[in-house]
Amino acid sequence: MPARVSARRPLLIALLIGLLVVVIGVISLLIRHQPSSQNASPLATTTAQVGKPVPTFRLPNLTGVGTVGVAENGGGMGKAAVLVFFASWCGPCQQEMPALAAAVSNGAAGTAAVIGIDGADGQAAAQAFVKKDNVTFPVGVDSVYAVTSGEFGFAGLPETVFVNGKGIITEIHFGATTPALLRQGVRAMGAQ
Repeated sequence: MPARVSARRPLLIALLIGLLVVVIGVISLLIRHQPSSQNASPLATTTAQVGKPVPTFRLPNLTGVGTVGVAENGGGMGKAAVLVFFASWCGPCQQEMPALAAAVSNGAAGTAAVIGIDGADGQAAAQAFVKKDNVTFPVGVDSVYAVTSGEFGFAGLPETVFVNGKGIITEIHFGATTPALLRQGVRAMGAQ
C-alpha cells in the first residue's frame, strides 16, 4: 500500500504545479486587461489623442430621431464639445452620471455642446438609464462599440473627451468625470 501512495505522489505534485501555473497566468491576464480608466497609461491603446483632430462620427440618436455625432469640422459643429462615453451596465458610469447630468443641466459645460455616446447597451436599458439620471444632452447609440472602441480606441468606460471649437482634442479624462472636472476641462478649452 505505501508503494502505491508514493508512486502517485509525483503525479499529484505535477498536477498541483500545473494548477498553480494556470492560476498565476489567469491573475496575470486579469491584471494586464483592466479597464482603461484603471491602467497606468490608458493613452497607450487610445487612437484619439490630445492635440489631434477629434475623430468624426455619426450615431443614431437614442430618441430614435436623427443622428448624434461630430461633424467633419470637429467639435459640436464648429463649437467646443464635451463627449461623454458611458453605458447603463458600467458601474462607474452609474455613479458618475447623476451629478454629471445635473451639472450639465445647470450650465457647467458653458457654451460647449455636450454629446453622449452610449456604448454596447440595449436600447431599453440606455433609455431607462438616461431617463433615471435626467440626462438632457443628446445621446448617440454605439451598440457595437464602433465609435467607442473603433474610432476612439477606448477599452473601458466612462471616458470624457474635451474638444475645442476647431475640432482639436484638448483633454481626455479616463474614468468618472465629476462636475469640478467638467468645469475645469471646459475652462481649459475656453468654452466657459
